[in-house]
Amino acid sequence: MAPTVPLVLRRPGHAARVGRALARGFLFRAWCWVRGFRFTAGRNFRLAGRLSLRGPGRVVFGDNVRVADVVTAWTYDIDAVITVGHDVFLNGPHFWCRRAITVGDRSILAEARLMDTDFHSVQVNRHNPAAPVRVQPITVSDNVWLCAQAALLPGTVIGQNSVVGFGAVCTGEYPADVVIAGNPARVVRSIADESPLTLIDERRTGGE
Repeated sequence: MAPTVPLVLRRPGHAARVGRALARGFLFRAWCWVRGFRFTAGRNFRLAGRLSLRGPGRVVFGDNVRVADVVTAWTYDIDAVITVGHDVFLNGPHFWCRRAITVGDRSILAEARLMDTDFHSVQVNRHNPAAPVRVQPITVSDNVWLCAQAALLPGTVIGQNSVVGFGAVCTGEYPADVVIAGNPARVVRSIADESPLTLIDERRTGGE
């Protein structure tokens, strides 16, 4: 039986990129500690892109989180918490958090927008500092895929395994195992009963 060739020898370029991302992740955590940012990340934090932190709140990453492109994680209250689960790929999403934004394990987030506050009041007296501003937590369940330009507004809940399509504007609760699309976003079909081969064939043919 032929010996197994280590991955580092079979794909040296990939191994070098992973090594650089792990090193940058380690240095970034050290930089956050020096600067006083309330940021923590679990094992194997890989920073291949850029992570922008701002504000007094906390940002908590689980194990094996990968960051690509430019990710913003901005908080606007000392009690605000952005929580990202294990094995999550962040490919450019933007978080704006005043209370709580939670992302479940194994999720994929492209250049989406997640904001748990409207920032300004919808009432006509919005220039009055006392005017009420909506603030509601956002929850992205396990194994969710948020496509580019999707927007999750205050109070949004995305069920596990669901896909949020390009440019969808979500508000309210959405079930598990569905494709969500449109503005305002709605469920367009279920994926619960589709086999992996069906999904692969649709990708190749453009879903026709």
